[in-house]
Amino acid sequence: MTGAAMTTDTLPVLANARDIAAAWPGLRGGVAFRSDAPFAGDDAPAGLAPWPPATVVDLRDADEAHAHHPLAAAASIRSIPLLAEAGLGAAAPGSELVTLYRAMISGAAGRALASVAVAVGTAPGPVLVHCSAGKDRTGVSVALVLSLVGAPRERIVADYVATAANMQGVIARISAGWAGGGHGVDLSRIPTEMLTAPAAAIESVLDAWAAAGGAEPWFLARGGTPADLDALRERLLG
Repeated sequence: MTGAAMTTDTLPVLANARDIAAAWPGLRGGVAFRSDAPFAGDDAPAGLAPWPPATVVDLRDADEAHAHHPLAAAASIRSIPLLAEAGLGAAAPGSELVTLYRAMISGAAGRALASVAVAVGTAPGPVLVHCSAGKDRTGVSVALVLSLVGAPRERIVADYVATAANMQGVIARISAGWAGGGHGVDLSRIPTEMLTAPAAAIESVLDAWAAAGGAEPWFLARGGTPADLDALRERLLG
């Protein structure tokens, strides 16, 4: 891979951005977005309007993010570091996706994940949820949001898997950002599975929620409220 030789100037737009409404025809567009990490100087992403968002939920750990978020001038930035809450380092080298995702829905990380869904429903919108790749932390977070508003399982899985087609651009942007910023982790240490989006990974999360009685009781047991659910559904379902 030659990503380290690139600069973010050659990759001037988000590689894995989409409106959460694209996951299911029953959802309202223009209120909640998902993406990989924005860079300063990025062009406005196609298909996400209005842009920029009013609120950004940044799921990265401190050692991944620059001190000043590139959208801070236009948006309120909410930091919810899911991997740190799970007791895992950024990109969790050596972890299998199922293990990583199960850690993100357990303990303090599970409560932090529930707070992401609360922010999507109640923060000034539109709301952008992102991590570094827009795949793992963002994928699990969006799966929770979609589950809470009643999206069918197959739609949730398809939305997660859609990231696979964008991973080449994601990896190039991450590599360029890390090379220029002098921080992050070595991509060569990350198992190949971590750079893909297999259906089985997100299905393991959906199975765990089903075993807990569904995403709604799981959410309510981790600090979400009925009012939060109403707000989320009103925003996304209209």
